[in-house]
Amino acid sequence: MNENKTYTVDQLNQMILRDDLTDWELVDACSFIDISYHEPVCEPPIDFLEECRKRWETLTSPFRTTIERKIGNTWYVVETECAGSEPLADKVKRLIFSEKGAICS
Repeated sequence: MNENKTYTVDQLNQMILRDDLTDWELVDACSFIDISYHEPVCEPPIDFLEECRKRWETLTSPFRTTIERKIGNTWYVVETECAGSEPLADKVKRLIFSEKGAICS
């Protein structure tokens, strides 16, 4: 391949169809394309991004968990969050004597 050579889309398509080129030769042929200035086709809505951020924070928070419990024939999903208002001694006592899944009240 020639250094710093640019190709048209048709030329690149023809190169892709050739069997004698390696993958790296194709990568080199496309290296002149600068994609750093291209913007996404569409921007996601702000409310969608906010919802994703909240869900990610919920999943990664060490102070929040979701527990599923079955009572009779009904499943309950309980989301717990440590607010930090419980005294430490009470929290330790509750954690020692609680079921394995319940980390906060």
